[in-house]
Amino acid sequence: MKKYNFLVLLISAIVSIAIITSCATFKIERDSFALTQNTPFTIKNSYYQNWVAGLKEGDSGLNIYITIDDILEGVILKEFYFQDNIFEVKSSKNPVFVGYYKNETDKDLIMDSNSTKEIANIQPKKFPFKLENNEAVLSYEYHNKMYYYKISHIEEKQIIAYPSRNPNNKL
Repeated sequence: MKKYNFLVLLISAIVSIAIITSCATFKIERDSFALTQNTPFTIKNSYYQNWVAGLKEGDSGLNIYITIDDILEGVILKEFYFQDNIFEVKSSKNPVFVGYYKNETDKDLIMDSNSTKEIANIQPKKFPFKLENNEAVLSYEYHNKMYYYKISHIEEKQIIAYPSRNPNNKL
């Protein structure tokens, strides 16, 4: 009977430790994406614009633009988290920064009855924020630490429809 009680106690301790450890891991992961209120820059304007290519087999996507003033030296803008997509921040013309996102329609997914062949498929990044359609999170590095700042009320501009052929009829 003592062996049985010891075994139950041991199993209970192992399960408890596993639960506590998994909760701590989740908290660390969640806290690593904590939003900041104060930034070493000022966002003056922000908007996004969807675009489509004029060709039948053409692509589509969206561009997000932010105008930043008073950016402190050492700030490196990293990524936009917007409409369940994550994409890199590019500098356009200072002080305008842009993120370009192209919709992926032709992903090279490996679908096979042998699941070991599907291992080569790239796993999508998990989206860490719950955002409205007109909200984005801007990640940036400052003094070797990552920060995340939520931008609200991003204006949607009219869609850009690129022409179906070159205006000079040149290929």
